[in-house]
Amino acid sequence: MTGHVTDMAKPTRLTHKRHRDGSQMFKTVRALGELVITRIVEFADRDNMVVEKLFDDDIVTVAAMQNPWTRRRRIELAELVNEPWTLPSHDTGIGAFAIDAFRARGLKPPRATVITYSMHMRNELLATGRFLTILSSYTLMLPGRHPSLKALPIELHNARGTMAIITLKNRTLSPLAELFIKTARAVVKPLTMAR
Repeated sequence: MTGHVTDMAKPTRLTHKRHRDGSQMFKTVRALGELVITRIVEFADRDNMVVEKLFDDDIVTVAAMQNPWTRRRRIELAELVNEPWTLPSHDTGIGAFAIDAFRARGLKPPRATVITYSMHMRNELLATGRFLTILSSYTLMLPGRHPSLKALPIELHNARGTMAIITLKNRTLSPLAELFIKTARAVVKPLTMAR
């Protein structure tokens, strides 16, 4: 998911768009917004973008602490294919990553028991101890968030990525966008120090 702040000449709002394809995301930010915060992806128009690295992040498989899988020291992805999963749709970054992670191991992707864009719903399902999901590891590090969730010891293909703020070159940012970027930097600073 990427979020972007719209031009201040229009009514102030924060818009969320989901893109699996990097080139489509940048067409969107060029047309509608001032910035995106996203995992860095390859894209053709890098010459027209300013990329500010925020932090490195891993995609991890997650379960609630009471899930039996959390007691294992090593888990192969193949062992989890038939487990109950809650995932976002395959047209999102995390949903697409989940499919690609299984295919990279020669496995058929798991059939998600519950498909939802809602992180709140996924977290509630995880809290039952029955479900697994895939998340960015930084979501487990946010203060006061998800103390009952644990990353499972599974190596996922291409799990390491860089989160960045991406803006357009030669475009003056609005005061709202500047404030948003300043706040984002402050929020992620403890995350970068914890690694």
